[in-house]
Amino acid sequence: MRSWNLTLALLSGLGLLVRSSYAAETQPVERTFKDEPSAHALYNGMVETMRKAETLGWVSDYRWEAQGHELGHARYKIWLKKPNYARVEVTPAGKADLSGVLVGDGDYFWIYWPTEKPRYGWEQTGKYAEEYEQHRHTFYMKQRTPRGRHSIAHETGKLGGGMMMTILDPSTFHGYTDSLQAYIDGVRSMGVGKVTDELCDVVEVSIMKHQRSWYLWLAKKDHLPRKLKQVVRVSYDITIEESWSEVAINAEMSNERFAWALPSGWKEWREPDIEEGLLKSGTVAPNFELTSADGSKIKLSNFSGKVVWLNKWRCG
Repeated sequence: MRSWNLTLALLSGLGLLVRSSYAAETQPVERTFKDEPSAHALYNGMVETMRKAETLGWVSDYRWEAQGHELGHARYKIWLKKPNYARVEVTPAGKADLSGVLVGDGDYFWIYWPTEKPRYGWEQTGKYAEEYEQHRHTFYMKQRTPRGRHSIAHETGKLGGGMMMTILDPSTFHGYTDSLQAYIDGVRSMGVGKVTDELCDVVEVSIMKHQRSWYLWLAKKDHLPRKLKQVVRVSYDITIEESWSEVAINAEMSNERFAWALPSGWKEWREPDIEEGLLKSGTVAPNFELTSADGSKIKLSNFSGKVVWLNKWRCG
């Protein structure tokens, strides 16, 4: 029997949300450009500055949108200290209360939600719904953080308030190299610009032949960003923008900022075991419909009698 493989490329998280909400549009993309060594040196200088600092902190106004629709807007404060300390506090735009806090004490990331944990789809019904209602104000997360092998950016989406991943991974400060670095294929100068009163070198970083771009306004005085923009080019553009203020390098930071005592009676939150949701062998798969990368609809029932390979992937 002849077998057929179908790859359904699903953009997890951010991409899937946008794709299911808006119709696809085609955007022309300049596939690549020639790398400029002087501009690449500015980018490398930013990374080197982050890694050489003993402490680093900033405040960011963060927002992301697609097709003219704002999908999230938050403010985060971050403190980083060698050798392996971190703290991130996220506040939704227009709100006074924190939505989530990450504390890195050198050995673990602790994440907690001062008001209540964001609710996920699987927590709407059944045992997870009951657990959520009981512990939504007293959930926390805990994970080990080997030095240079953890990612703060991958955790920021868990803090709520409209946050997804930060554009630059703050763990660069601790020696981490994110997976996108291997796919940078060019950096070019976009001239000189000002952000508030800071004179900046502006560069564009091309990733995966311009499928993704970072635009960075790097302050001449310290080589660190004051403004950042990321464009992810699928069948339309997904844009994240950050503006950095209160940038502080090598300022005094007390270790008390990076300590958190687990309150008595709190419950550790874990994502459900994926095997709990798997169909038993021989069970007929339920039909479903998805939007493909070109905007057309794909139904599982269209492939009845054929082998279907589901490949859920993350853009970038």
